[in-house]
Amino acid sequence: MSEYRVSPYGDATQATRKRTVWVVIITGLLAAAGLAWSLRIPAGDPWFTPATFILAGVYIMGSSIAVRMTGERLPWKVTPKGLRDAVIGGLLLAALFIAGGFMVRFVPFLAGPVHELLNHARVGSLFMVALTTAVNGVAEETYYRGALWRVLPRGRRILVTTIAYTAVTSLAGIPLLALAAAALGAFVGYLRERTRSLVPGIVTHLIWSLTMLFVLPFVV
Repeated sequence: MSEYRVSPYGDATQATRKRTVWVVIITGLLAAAGLAWSLRIPAGDPWFTPATFILAGVYIMGSSIAVRMTGERLPWKVTPKGLRDAVIGGLLLAALFIAGGFMVRFVPFLAGPVHELLNHARVGSLFMVALTTAVNGVAEETYYRGALWRVLPRGRRILVTTIAYTAVTSLAGIPLLALAAAALGAFVGYLRERTRSLVPGIVTHLIWSLTMLFVLPFVV
């Protein structure tokens, strides 16, 4: 059964649909700019944590506005099977890219950018970095598999959201992270399509990102 009662926009008018699309586009552009800004902040700088929270706020506020404009709600219901697949998928993706991180350590031009990113956890508060990582994981799924997902035509949602997520993540300038974003985006898109819920994708995203945060520093 479709997650929509009538159409992807319920009883919304065509004008409302167009405004919703513009809100989604503007949110994505602002988030990309926010990510680029946060990545320019040196490790240990006190502005890093606020910058990452601002980035999450842009995703969440923009997505909330877009969804409210249609009079619909984001789908949060989930089944035990959906959660099981999310956990297994998150662990498998984390294991795959931890293995990739181990190989990257022997390639200096690939390992360097990863070390720079992980320095935020080494120099600053690991708890705060973990908190912002988790909050941004939820925020990203709310946007890419929530607001953006809803304005895309069926049949192209997984592809387009994966490309968009990978493109924005690529602003970090870390090839391993961009590759991870492509794999993660495709899998959580599959979960979103199959379960009709945001929750499994969020679970997978959090397992993957937090595992990478805590384990990757020991292998790169």
